[in-house]
Amino acid sequence: MANIKHRMQSTLHNLYQQGRGQKKKEDPDHRFIHSKVTLQTYLREVDRFSDWLKAQGVKMRCTEQEAARQVPAYLQSLIQAGRSPNTVHTAAAALCKALPGCGLAMSQLPHPRRTHAPKKGRGAAPSLHRRSDADVLSPRYRRLVDFAQAAGLRRDEYAQLRGRDLVRIGGQIYVLVEQGKGGKRQYQLIDQEDAAVVERCFSGIGQDESVFSPSEMNNKINLHRFRREHAQEMYRRYLERLATDQAYRDELLRLIKEAFHRAGQDWRRNPDMRRLAVPYACRGHVRQSLGNAGRAVSYDRLALMAVSVLHLAHWRCDVTVKNYMQ
Repeated sequence: MANIKHRMQSTLHNLYQQGRGQKKKEDPDHRFIHSKVTLQTYLREVDRFSDWLKAQGVKMRCTEQEAARQVPAYLQSLIQAGRSPNTVHTAAAALCKALPGCGLAMSQLPHPRRTHAPKKGRGAAPSLHRRSDADVLSPRYRRLVDFAQAAGLRRDEYAQLRGRDLVRIGGQIYVLVEQGKGGKRQYQLIDQEDAAVVERCFSGIGQDESVFSPSEMNNKINLHRFRREHAQEMYRRYLERLATDQAYRDELLRLIKEAFHRAGQDWRRNPDMRRLAVPYACRGHVRQSLGNAGRAVSYDRLALMAVSVLHLAHWRCDVTVKNYMQ
């Protein structure tokens, strides 16, 4: 009998083969996997779960039922480690797919809601915060909030999205914003851990149809808060990957350079790109503000630049630290 990791991987591959080429609306029960990106994301989650099982002393020849009984404890360990709601949700979804027929159900697994009420931000009045909190928790805006936590766009960019704006380049998923800040065209990278959420929001949307309706955009949600939190989460993910995978640094650098090229900019002339080996150190009032809050005052410049360029459409580390890391 193959070990549990290989059996779960085989199950995911089979679900992809059955769902490949099929429209999601033809699979109303969400039994299959329709995207190669989602498959790759779920396979990675199986790798992580398998490593965790080994660390817990669980034999790799265990049955699917035995592995399934460990899933709640595994998800709880992610929550306790401070992983984002999106990360925990993706892990849960992957394991439900990888261990079918074992009694796993998303509704019964421990995973924090991805619709937390926002903190106060940018000096809004108390009455606005109460309305914002209510809107965040409303099912009416659930799709928008999920997308905002996974993509981190600016408010006016959500309204202009069309079904054609989910694009794939070199094995990566991007959301194309035709007119970003300053009227510039930008490609917002979607991390593979968030790909399933974003793809679901685009599912069933016609090429020229709006992804979010005027009704969905008529809200008082502090969307900038989700943009800021997404930036901080992506920095954490990049830092973790750079620390555990030596080859990842070259891959991340390649993505950043490609982004410069698409924007018609020369990365060689960017001051931060010329100093990637040197940590970014905060100065002045920014350093004091971060220090007083117990936050980091020094950052891995490559990870910070990746967040800036790939997820915020900014080209300088200082802008990202000042506006998103505090």
